[in-house]
Amino acid sequence: MILTITLNPSMDYNYFTDELQLGKVNRVENPAVSIGGKGINAGRVAALSGSPLILTGVLGGPNGRAILNILKKENLYDLEFSMIEGNSRNAVTIMHDTDTHTELVEKGLYLSKEEEKRFYSYLLSLFTHYSIDVICISGSVNSDNQNFYSDLVDFIRDKVGHTFPLLLDISGNQLENVLLNRKNKPTFIKPNTHELNELLNEELTTTETLITALQKELFDGIDIVMVSRGSKGALVKYKQAFYEVTIPKVDVVNTTGCGDATVGGMAHALRIGLSVREAIKYAMACGMSNAQFETNGMIDLKTVLQLQEDVHMTEIINAQ
Repeated sequence: MILTITLNPSMDYNYFTDELQLGKVNRVENPAVSIGGKGINAGRVAALSGSPLILTGVLGGPNGRAILNILKKENLYDLEFSMIEGNSRNAVTIMHDTDTHTELVEKGLYLSKEEEKRFYSYLLSLFTHYSIDVICISGSVNSDNQNFYSDLVDFIRDKVGHTFPLLLDISGNQLENVLLNRKNKPTFIKPNTHELNELLNEELTTTETLITALQKELFDGIDIVMVSRGSKGALVKYKQAFYEVTIPKVDVVNTTGCGDATVGGMAHALRIGLSVREAIKYAMACGMSNAQFETNGMIDLKTVLQLQEDVHMTEIINAQ
């Protein structure tokens, strides 16, 4: 089974308008409402792909109960969320002015040291109850502990093992501290170019500068580093080899959640034993399929399989 960990789920409201006028009343249609949180989106895509799924994380308050009820109705997963104090967050995305999206995202549930310890115990019980093949850790955490995810990677590796796929989709200081962890590493990370620029405090605009950046010691020990580049596809580092991944043009409805769908596709592909090359193609196809839905973390499996055939990988350097 695949286990996804989401420590900051949300109620997502996606609005669509031709033009957003600041300081004025913008009248729009009712939003497309869905459950958010990067791990939930990734899990939904993996489940729609055919993988058995466990969703875990923390929920709280009226929003948390609403999220849980909606996920139950989806009937795609085993739901193993821990309920804590507070109220799960709201996230608002406004798609406007052709291809621009503006987001308003609340901080969400605060995870204290005590809640952190309780979640570790809860997670350990899941490890003993389920047979887990792949783990995804995705999204933000509202914690004072800047090493939260680094500690979580250590905990999972120590308790579950060092060889199974561990996928990580986080950013900022939390990602940096995971990368600085010399003891344990994830199998896969997926920063986009903006997140990578922020992480390294560099302006990485070309394939050559991206390759140079990914050859830094910071990325050693991670099997697959996928740098998503929007409509341009991705640059992937697999061990010592680099691949340029190009994708076909699709009609885009909503770009929010495409990265999450890519991670979910990768988790499914690794679980069923696809080669890394085919796993990358499948993951990218999931991201493209998600772009054609108003709600986040959705795919059409038939479309994914068609798009997968039009994803191309070219080896551009081999450092061995």
